[in-house]
Amino acid sequence: MVQRKNHIYVLNPCYVLRNDVYRIILFSRIRHGVDCSKDWQSFIHPLQAILLSFFTYNRTLQENIEALANFFHRDVTYMERLLDLYLENESPVYTVWNGQKIVFPKKILIRKEDAGNDFQFIQLKPDNFVCGKLDLFSRRLYSGPLLLTFMLTNQCVTHCKYCYADTKTKVRHLLPASRILALIQEAADLQVQQVALIGGEVFLRPDWEVILKELVRRDIAPGYLSTKIPFTAELLERLRKTGYSHIIQVSLDAVSSSVLQESLRVSDTYWQNMEHGLRLLDQSGFDYQVSTVVSTYNCNCHVLTDLFRFLLTLENLSDWRIVPVSNSLHVAPGEMKKIKPSYEELIGLFDYIQEFIIPASPFTILLNESFRQQKFHQTDGGSRYFEGSSCSALNTHLFILPDGQATICEQLYWHPSFIIGDATIDYLKEIWNSPRSIRLVNLSQKEIQKTSTCKNCTLFNSCFQYRNRCWSDIVKAYGKKYWDFPDPRCLISPKMINNLGY
Repeated sequence: MVQRKNHIYVLNPCYVLRNDVYRIILFSRIRHGVDCSKDWQSFIHPLQAILLSFFTYNRTLQENIEALANFFHRDVTYMERLLDLYLENESPVYTVWNGQKIVFPKKILIRKEDAGNDFQFIQLKPDNFVCGKLDLFSRRLYSGPLLLTFMLTNQCVTHCKYCYADTKTKVRHLLPASRILALIQEAADLQVQQVALIGGEVFLRPDWEVILKELVRRDIAPGYLSTKIPFTAELLERLRKTGYSHIIQVSLDAVSSSVLQESLRVSDTYWQNMEHGLRLLDQSGFDYQVSTVVSTYNCNCHVLTDLFRFLLTLENLSDWRIVPVSNSLHVAPGEMKKIKPSYEELIGLFDYIQEFIIPASPFTILLNESFRQQKFHQTDGGSRYFEGSSCSALNTHLFILPDGQATICEQLYWHPSFIIGDATIDYLKEIWNSPRSIRLVNLSQKEIQKTSTCKNCTLFNSCFQYRNRCWSDIVKAYGKKYWDFPDPRCLISPKMINNLGY
């Protein structure tokens, strides 16, 4: 500690502190250049946020120790011991408050010289982090969403047979760019982590540049943009002018024109255009990755090997992501069965990739192998104990459809049970706390239909209040009318009408 006292330590600029009414959210920015814990989000005590706010000023560690001792009415030695936990910590750390662990990411306080050339002292005021009663337990944010997604259009350049997006609903009037820009300003004021842009095909919306440029300006641009569009020099130049510097994800399932024509229902020139566009992208300076969806059309060692050989000719590919096709609400169950490979076929393909392709690859290959450990109808104790990714619907995420209707999840689209507001007229905070939203948050057991086994489950309150049931999987498994059925991972869930697994 003695050697550090004359150095200036600062709050890592990768991290953001946001007042969430009854606690403080500590989260990481998207793709920041400074060493930090990526995709971080945790709740901390307001007093801990106040402590960290002192490190947004141009002061030495010694000066901050003395200022904190004075502010908290503690002696200097106590403050030195307290701060030692946060100074250049190489891994996440935690404190305990009322029996609850409060977890912090790595590298909370770092030396100013490690904070990047464009670091600025933002001078946060302790008053910004005053809260009333404390709640460090509940998952749903009080102050509004942390993640916001705009579906800019549901039009696409392909017509994938497996597509999970609702590209069939006719959108008469797109949410105007002027309204989107106003919502972006509100999102920035709310301190969202990022605003994602999806389609359809993002680049088919004529004013996509205006929207993306504003997100870049406000430092809440998407972590990645996913596309199936063949790039041209003109399109890449338009993208460059927005200032966007995050990942571009190119969806590519094969290099065989016949495979692409059959699975994506594209013209016979699509692959030729995609190849040309990928080579332009490869030399453009943008970071990019390739994503491949495995269906019956390309679940073949030869097809994936040919794709790998093409990817080897690219010089700057970041990584290749391979994921089995998942069920779609917008594909008929009978058709979905034809599109999904068998479990044995997937095992054979993925084992082949592990043995022969990955060892020969100069770039990272990421396999989504969650299908190997499928756990449907097995979990007891409610949604808190479901394995897999945590549900962000009604907790941290808000989704805006192309016409401005607001829903809780990108895969539910215009399902009427989940429309919670209208972004053409409502503010984000109004949508977040709308009567429709609050009804879903506080859904009571008496509102559940009699055919659902949730109707009489003794774990109903704890399960629904934890809000980790995957609404989209429920609808996919049982049908749109049965949105209040159990999550298919639950022990008491009925047999799935449409099997989500392999």
